[in-house]
Amino acid sequence: MAGVHRRRGRLSKEGRRLLGGAALLAVFAPVTAYTLNAAIAHVQSCGTEVELKVAAAPEIAAVLDEFVAAGGGAPSRGSDVCADITVEAVAGNAVEDADVWIPETGLWRTLPGSGLADRWEVLQDSTASSAVGIALPEGQSTDQILPDETEVALQDPRRHAASLMWIVIFGVDEYTVEGGDGPPVMSAPEVAALNAGGGELLQAPSGAAQVAQFEYPMLVDAGIGEHEREAAQNLLRSYSSTQYGELLAQHGLTPGVPQPPPTSAEVVEAALRSWDER
Repeated sequence: MAGVHRRRGRLSKEGRRLLGGAALLAVFAPVTAYTLNAAIAHVQSCGTEVELKVAAAPEIAAVLDEFVAAGGGAPSRGSDVCADITVEAVAGNAVEDADVWIPETGLWRTLPGSGLADRWEVLQDSTASSAVGIALPEGQSTDQILPDETEVALQDPRRHAASLMWIVIFGVDEYTVEGGDGPPVMSAPEVAALNAGGGELLQAPSGAAQVAQFEYPMLVDAGIGEHEREAAQNLLRSYSSTQYGELLAQHGLTPGVPQPPPTSAEVVEAALRSWDER
């Protein structure tokens, strides 16, 4: 019979690539179904490969480091863009060279005079959440706490997201003191980090002591390229995996919250002006 005959039992080039990739994963790393599927998708579906730089608040950066290492951000169905994703922990609004920014709160975008709203577009309003409020000493009841009538210790709201959120919600009055003697305003991840360092133990905001939540929006640079934007979308789509939710829980975070009501730049500016004039 005329034609080219394939030797029985010999794998195709594509098959050898898939088998080799799976073998390497089995030898050098613990393989989850998610990781293996991501590796296979990479071999089969990459039409374009890009670098994607992600800047994120430290607590969510720790989640993303593990998530990306396990295959998070692989091309979803219908996409042929694969990304080499690097994650950098960035405190506050100190973002510089990045394609994607995931801060604690979208309030940073509205910081007056920063130009951040022009640079960063909202891709997703919330990708995770954590409690924000008054961090009371461990064991103290929150039942009698009235947040708007409790003297609290704040930090510079232009550098500290929880303090910025507090003055936007409650304004500035005799109860809000920078570095005061009252209990500090913090997020749950901040409390966990402080407690891990020793000293007096605090409890994460809960009950009446919790006043808000960080929402960890996913923002993309307005000038991002088409393929980088698709890579960012692939990362966002992969958040629907069970593994992402498990990693959030392991790091003391909870899933994204429903879209929060927008806070205008004018409201943030007025709160900061009151802070400066106090």
